[in-house]
Amino acid sequence: MLFIDEPPLFLGAACILSATSDFEVIGGNVGIIDLLPSVKRERPDVLLVDLIPELTLALLSLLREAAPECRIVLWTRLLGDEMGQQVRELGIAGIMRRTLSIDEFLGQLLKIAVGQGVFDSLAAPERSTRVHLTRRESQIVTLLAQGLKNKEIATCLGLTEGTVKSYLVSLFQKVGARDRFDLTVLGLKNAYCGQASWDGHGGFVTEPEEARARPFLKSLILVKPKRRSGYPEDVPKAALA
Repeated sequence: MLFIDEPPLFLGAACILSATSDFEVIGGNVGIIDLLPSVKRERPDVLLVDLIPELTLALLSLLREAAPECRIVLWTRLLGDEMGQQVRELGIAGIMRRTLSIDEFLGQLLKIAVGQGVFDSLAAPERSTRVHLTRRESQIVTLLAQGLKNKEIATCLGLTEGTVKSYLVSLFQKVGARDRFDLTVLGLKNAYCGQASWDGHGGFVTEPEEARARPFLKSLILVKPKRRSGYPEDVPKAALA
């Protein structure tokens, strides 16, 4: 089964796969909203997924739950180490470059179909480190990544602004960030994977389905983290503002 956001590419990939005796393409080209119902209905052996921004870790997790035996393959031009680590831990069967030749494309898909894992050099999880967050830390990073200032974060969480600053100092040390900008970037990279959710009205999403589909940031994936000595004493005050 294919999920490719661009109809001409979908048609080309479907024609290439259908021309071989190894694959049978099932289902038509669907939108991101219809992907999960289609997978539940068709129960494919292999799902080749075009990695678009709307395809979050949360949706990939739901796809894995809907069809546990399905081997999900991400098809992409670029994939950072953060998401590469996340999808491998989720149980994704492979990551393939969109610039592969036709022979390489078919060869890698065939390996995945028979149970081998194929992970392109686009992702290098061995260079990454996972840093686990407490629930409060996850809330602060989530809101920080969504552009809130310290005072706004304090209001949302029922804390004082000073307490928020103390948490930031601790987080800088924990993840090796130099300032709130570094921490925001880390939060954004991980939130892109669908792990962060705030309702925009002073609180977090609490509905059971939404809470399951878009959980808090439970951890941050760092690429070659560099820790500075002297934390938290030498954190400049401007970094906390």
